[in-house]
Amino acid sequence: MTKRNFVTVNPCVMCQPMGSVLAFKGVENSMVMMHGSQGCSTYMRLHLAHHFREPVDIASSSLSERGAVYGGSENLKKGLKNVIERYNPKVIGVATTCMAETIGDDVPNIIQEFKEEAGIGDDLTRDIQIIPVSTPSYNESHISGYIKAVDAIIRHITPAGTEKTPNGKVNIIPTEHLSPADIREIKQITSDISGPYILLPDISDTFDAPMQNDLPKIANGGTSITDIADMKNSNASIGMGLVNHNPAVEYLAKTYDVPGLHVPLPIGLGNTDTFFETLSKISGYQIPEKYINERGRLLDTMVDVHKYLYGVRSAVYGDPDKVTGIVSLMLEVGMYPVLVVSGSKSPNFREGVESLIGEIRPDCETTVLDGVDFDTFNDAIRSIGPDLLIGDSNGKYISKAENIPLVRVGMPIHDRVGAQRLLMVGYRGAMELIDRITNTILEAKEMEVPKMQICPI
Repeated sequence: MTKRNFVTVNPCVMCQPMGSVLAFKGVENSMVMMHGSQGCSTYMRLHLAHHFREPVDIASSSLSERGAVYGGSENLKKGLKNVIERYNPKVIGVATTCMAETIGDDVPNIIQEFKEEAGIGDDLTRDIQIIPVSTPSYNESHISGYIKAVDAIIRHITPAGTEKTPNGKVNIIPTEHLSPADIREIKQITSDISGPYILLPDISDTFDAPMQNDLPKIANGGTSITDIADMKNSNASIGMGLVNHNPAVEYLAKTYDVPGLHVPLPIGLGNTDTFFETLSKISGYQIPEKYINERGRLLDTMVDVHKYLYGVRSAVYGDPDKVTGIVSLMLEVGMYPVLVVSGSKSPNFREGVESLIGEIRPDCETTVLDGVDFDTFNDAIRSIGPDLLIGDSNGKYISKAENIPLVRVGMPIHDRVGAQRLLMVGYRGAMELIDRITNTILEAKEMEVPKMQICPI
């Protein structure tokens, strides 16, 4: 593998502000403003529109050289005024970019000045919630940007000191990017097992909207402000994802005594079992028969494809929690995860993956890399020579160069359609992902890819 670690070549992660957009766009009637140069918002609009195949509006304070010298207060205030007049949102998420952070703009103070100058009061029934979050692009990744934004949303709308009235609900706080189809599946499962729930952020409609005659300025859907404010009254909070810290769950637990539970992303049999059991324990309800049947179909699927997948040496890359979930599924169907990569430097990622593989497949020699770029990833692929790649579209170049088939999951997926409809969570999602992996291998075999070593039919 490469020793050229003095510079990042084609990073495996996106920037912090991108993650904040994914969070804020899961709030009802919300707009996002990038406090920085025009290019930042343009890049994110293009990136997200290509992935979700939906229009994505992101405002910008459009800082230029003048703002870099004299500060961006004037630009930010004008931008907020324009967004309010043109979109009439209920929530505006203000995410900082490199320039705003470098010149040291005090964004919370600027927002407070804007409110005072505009005469905006504190009544939630008519006010606009303006939520700042510090997300410099030169620090960390989209994962931390998402986490920071979710935490900021809950803290802003559910401040400490407000009264608590039990509502009998459960809070679901997903980790960084899941597809709208994944979110819809999680909502359905939670409703069927636990009853009333609050899920934040909810991108199931905002990034996968139905066609309408009149296109709204802001896509319908998302978690309402009322529901977010009600999260302090819930019976428990479930943070989805074990690798990355979820401060929103801890905030609700510490401030309002809402018990916080953490579960892995429900990818694969074991992880989905854990999610179902957690929901059942909180609600006291039995798991419905339809999900018991789905679980049985997943087991049947695993039996059907075992002869194709057993021993297939695979490389998986992407966001830490998603990668960890896919590794778990790979082990359940007998695949060999010989290379596991995350572009984010996340606590417990390496230890978690190595522990998981050591427990289930101790004979598998696995290389685990985190905090690396695609230059290092490509060198690792050439050195290890896996039979299959599982990850986003950025892996297509090494896939083509080394003639290794690629199963596209995660974000971004720019060279195929339907990313917003790809289901990966729950028993149904596991079946769909297993089918996609198996069919990719069968197609590669038919094309006589030399690297593939597959048991004959």
